[in-house]
Amino acid sequence: MELPRTLLKASGILAAAALAYLILLAFPEPLFACSVTYSSLTFYSHSPLPEKTSALAAAVAERLATSEIFDPSINQRVFVVDWPALWNLLNGPYRRAIARNVELRNSILVPSLDVESGVIRHFDGRESEAVGILVHEAVHTLVQRRIGVLRVWRLAWWQREGYPEYVAGGGHGRPGAPERYRQAARIWKHLLEDRKLSFDQVIRLPATPTPAPES
Repeated sequence: MELPRTLLKASGILAAAALAYLILLAFPEPLFACSVTYSSLTFYSHSPLPEKTSALAAAVAERLATSEIFDPSINQRVFVVDWPALWNLLNGPYRRAIARNVELRNSILVPSLDVESGVIRHFDGRESEAVGILVHEAVHTLVQRRIGVLRVWRLAWWQREGYPEYVAGGGHGRPGAPERYRQAARIWKHLLEDRKLSFDQVIRLPATPTPAPES
């Protein structure tokens, strides 16, 4: 009987650890000493962010408002992680991403934010324009609130990633974004602007879309 008891205890410990980790992902606020809200974005950080963060937030909010599914009542939570060990803990297999929207309560995680330069910078040296990245991740929140997380998981990749990229890049995809993302954004542009479909109609399309014309 000793072995089953040991296994039962171990499984209980693992379950408790998994639950604690999920709670941490959903509510990372206690890990961050500072917070500030501009427009519809609340930034969490370990030290105060510069005043220019307000201009960055305004640019994000302005671009988000171009989405037909924009909901001004949704407050976007952005966590500037800054510490590599914490980034690895929170992201696990996604730690190489330049940013991440955690589907559990939609925490937006970024490795570091250089407000003065307007870039998000990964610990490996890669960087990308902050407004575009934050808009992309925030649109994931809008989509999830619109159709639900289970339906999001069932979407084709071009549907799931193309619309955030379409909004983030002003209809064309972000400059410097991987070509796969830009192509997905072009598909959405073609369906929304040329074929005059709505967001909900595009979401209901089969997994293989009508190819977008080459730009």
